[in-house]
Amino acid sequence: MSKSKRRNQRQRKKRKLEDRRGNSVADWAGLPRDILVMIFEQLSLVDCISVDNVCKLWSNILSELPNWKRGGFPWLMMSGKKDREMRTCASILENRIWEIELHEAYGAYIWGSLQDWLIMVKDLGCYSLEVSLLNPFSVRKINLPRLWNFYHKMVLSGSPAEENTICAAIHSQNREIAFWVQGSVKWHKYKLEGTPFEDAVFCNGSLFLLCNDSNILQMKATSIISYFREDECVISISEIKVQFHKVRSLEINSQHVLKYLVESSGDVLLVCRYFSEKPDAVLETINFEIYSLDLSQMSWEKVECLDDQILFLGKCCSRSLSSTDLGIAISNRIYFSNDDIAPWWNEWDSNHLKVLSSRFGLNNSSGKDWGTFHIIRDSNGKFCFHGNRDNWGPIWFTAPLWWYSKNIARKSNRYRLIW
Repeated sequence: MSKSKRRNQRQRKKRKLEDRRGNSVADWAGLPRDILVMIFEQLSLVDCISVDNVCKLWSNILSELPNWKRGGFPWLMMSGKKDREMRTCASILENRIWEIELHEAYGAYIWGSLQDWLIMVKDLGCYSLEVSLLNPFSVRKINLPRLWNFYHKMVLSGSPAEENTICAAIHSQNREIAFWVQGSVKWHKYKLEGTPFEDAVFCNGSLFLLCNDSNILQMKATSIISYFREDECVISISEIKVQFHKVRSLEINSQHVLKYLVESSGDVLLVCRYFSEKPDAVLETINFEIYSLDLSQMSWEKVECLDDQILFLGKCCSRSLSSTDLGIAISNRIYFSNDDIAPWWNEWDSNHLKVLSSRFGLNNSSGKDWGTFHIIRDSNGKFCFHGNRDNWGPIWFTAPLWWYSKNIARKSNRYRLIW
């Protein structure tokens, strides 16, 4: 072998050795804590799960970040499971089915949710409901006072774990709201004048109510809380300030429409879901329209693009999530399921739905009551889960990031991955 070839071989070996040594110098776990925090705050939820499994130090830093505590993935909890301790949940974006063991929810209906908290209801008869708030992941439960059973929806101002969270039970036809604030021993009713309203949502520290004529009523959370005192005798619920906003009406030329109010990145969205008007079609979704509330112009502005937002619609609760924050390549979509067009029914008084298909000779397998709607393409699509229009609609809620980290790689009797 010539001298030049031997020299070249020695140089190549030297370079490889230097490369290996250079790679071994990098100590990522030894990066300053402040730098790691800055990096982790920019990660999507999917990336956070990967980072959490790198080392204990990184996992500890992640657990202290706000996104780790608030972030999560959208799930559906199926209805019709009142008398079961195992509840079936669908992880929509992952196409997975989970079974969650919830002894605390036995005998209860799921009425709604906020983030990873569920609103539980037991029908006690005699027009009375036992209401509680349950976190199925931390298994924390908060019991609320009993409530009359004619309210059709409950909305929360924030996580029940936070101080001064308001629960508002809504009755649209009677235009009545029952308020409960942490520490109060009973519900306090508030009667509004005017036309019935169709939906309600908390946004930017206010409760927004949608009237039949598309006008808006606004009640600030601070105004509600200020009249709740430790001494129940001094509560003056009638003095809560209500702002009426006369918004330019929408041109909706169909009576077969269901309206949702959704909080999305600090904006109040009105989503109109149109059903087919064909005599042989029941709960067949054909179109969606989205409007954003502009109080400065007193108008509903048409939304043509949701950017990176994804809407998850439900009559009992809706939400908006960022695809960028989630770390997924899906945006400008609406996920919807089998909501009934009448806004005032609840699961515990929905037995009439069980015979709907047979009465009209409908085939549930071809229904369009579950699916996705692409805003830009103006078209419907399907996702792998399909509901039965004879059953009450499922409930959207959030499976938190910290729970995923602990349970994806670890088997637990309380949580079972079915497929």
